[in-house]
Parts: sequence; structure tokens; C-alpha cells
Amino acid sequence: MFIPILSCLLLLPLPIFATYQAPYARQAIAPGGKHHHGPSSPPTLTLLDNSASHATDIPQIILVVVDPNNNNNNHDSHPVVSTSTSAIRISNPSILPSLPEQQPRVKAAAAGEGLITGVTYAPYNGDGTCRTASQVYADFQRMHNHPSGGKFDLVRIYGVDCDQVASVLPAAHSISVKLFLGIFELDNLGGQVRTLVDAVRGSGLGWGIVDTISVANELVNNGQASPSQVIGAVRAAREMLRSAGYAGPVVTVDTFVAVERHPELCDESDYCAINCHPFFDGYTPADKAGGFVGRKVRDVKEVLRDQGKRIVVTEAGWPWQGGANNRAVPGREEQRRAVKSIREVWERDWRGIRGGGGLFLFTAFDDPWKRAEEGTFYAEQFWGME
Repeated sequence: MFIPILSCLLLLPLPIFATYQAPYARQAIAPGGKHHHGPSSPPTLTLLDNSASHATDIPQIILVVVDPNNNNNNHDSHPVVSTSTSAIRISNPSILPSLPEQQPRVKAAAAGEGLITGVTYAPYNGDGTCRTASQVYADFQRMHNHPSGGKFDLVRIYGVDCDQVASVLPAAHSISVKLFLGIFELDNLGGQVRTLVDAVRGSGLGWGIVDTISVANELVNNGQASPSQVIGAVRAAREMLRSAGYAGPVVTVDTFVAVERHPELCDESDYCAINCHPFFDGYTPADKAGGFVGRKVRDVKEVLRDQGKRIVVTEAGWPWQGGANNRAVPGREEQRRAVKSIREVWERDWRGIRGGGGLFLFTAFDDPWKRAEEGTFYAEQFWGME
């Protein structure tokens, strides 16, 4: 749902499923505010190893985008890559150097191993700037006594920008919750893993506070990467994270639509992680939101290679303001009914069922840094459960 750099909303075409409008397509903003528009057809992604000279460093993985339309994404004549690079097969990351284990291997109680409730969070101010560590800490205190009355076991973030991993670790520890961390983009994969690992090590809290680490969020749904590219990135990131001492789940997250079309995304993940928003169906009123989510979980379950694999809904919610999407109407009362319906179905139908799993409500607070757009019914800023 979030680009892990200061970003605004861009509606991208969703070729997989025309009637399901996902609320998380974004337009990346480069340093200096330059917007990067994607090519009209998916680019070819090549991963290069720009390993540091020290064998104990995590290699930097650089993504070279080869645009079939001959439009360079950086609007420069050549991609910016190191001159000392050598191409690697991301599907075989065993060549990556091992890291000494500076933290003990402590396996977290994973979201994929029990029935949990989480909430999503983005550390940005209304103007798109980064929230400070003290502001993040205060936000977590608010989550601990959230106006919705919900009690959360996990908090999900989406990226490593804004020093957010370093900021959320002590904040989560202060309210005794675990974290679902994210690596949002495929470019500079090694650098993002390094940032995440350094933050965990620097916190002194160890890997036990980290429940899950995701690689990418809805890139297949939004046409920004192919399933094979995402799977390759998951494998490479998992290898690097294992070398750094992390033994918990590594997953990729995409919409239920993308996973139904490409179940290999879940087959490669340590559990199946899907985003599912009833509001964008258009035929589901608020009080039926739980039934919609439950049906989509069952639909996804049927296409998995291992139909007993645990499924975690990593986003589900309802906006409290914006335009109506046919029978899906925003509003505070509608939001309360939708969240109540989702929780009830989750508790009734998923508890104790093999293949059931966790639920992350979207989202802890409003996101005024986002841009309102007609395609998402001018509701994008107003999903906070307050």
C-alpha cells in the first residue's frame, strides 16, 4: 500500500482484473521530487551483484531496468550502475557471502503460525515528510490504546526509508508487539536488506521482535514486475536474511486477484500473504465485508499447490470518507460495520482451521500525505480507524 519513499498516489492500469480497484498503486517520487512513470509495457529486470570487498558485507543488489519502449525510467541516457558489477542469477542466491551471526537465531511466533490481529502503519507526515523517531513512538502509544478498541499483536510497515525500521523497533518493544517488516521495491535489494539488518542489530532487540519480512507489495497486480521477478527477489532476500541470522518467514504480498492468477507467488512464500479490500468490489456493502474477505481467502486456498498452506490477509479495511463505489459507501458507521464484519468472520471461520491465518486491518491512522483520486473514490486518505 505504500511506496517507501515520500510518495503520492498514481492510478496505474490493472490489467489483471478490471473491476477490482486496488487502493495501493503509487507513483514513485525520486530524490529531488522527480516523478518516475512506468513504461507502457513491463520492463525487463536484471539483477546485478555489486558486492562490497569485505566478505562479511551484504551484497548490494542493483536492478537494471531495460525498457522495451526505449524509455529510460530515470530519463537519462544510461542506467546508473557500478562499473564493477557482475550479473547473477537471482534464483540461485547461494553465491551471496555469509554474514557472521551478531544476533542469535530466534524464530518469532510467525503470523503464519497462529490466529493473530495486526494493523498497518506508515511513518509519514501530511506533507509527505518522514515522521521522527519520537513521533513514531507516540503513534505506537496511540495504537496501544487505539480508538477503535482493537488489540493488535503485530504492526506492519512497508519499507526501509525514513529510518522507519530503526524507529519502529523500540516503539513496538514499548507496547509488546511484534513487527511485520517490508522491503518494498526490487531495485537495490541488497541495500534495503542491509538497512533492515543494520537497524535490527543496532536496536539490540534481536530478531525475536520481527515476525515476518515481506518482499514487494502488489508489484504483480500493478504491472510493475512479473511473478518470476518477484519470486527471484524473494529467494535472494531470504538467502541474505538467513545469512544475517533471521530465521522467520519471508513472503511476498500481492492482491488476491494477482495470487489467483499467479499462485506461485504464495507457493514460494513461507505463508500466503494477500491484500483484500471489499470496498473496491463495488457490490459489497459494509456489513458484508467479512463475507467477501472470507470468500476470497477460500478462493485463493483452492489454487495453491499446498491447499493447507496458511493464508494471512495483510490488508483489509474500509474508508470513512470519500465517494461511493456502487453499494460500497464510505462513512464512520460503515467503517465500524465493515471492521466488525471482517473480525467476526475471521474469528468464526478461520480459528483452528488448517489454512486459516492472520488478519491485518488497514490502517491505524489516516494518510493525509496521499493524493485523492477519482479512481479510488477520493477515499485514499481516509482509511484510518479512529
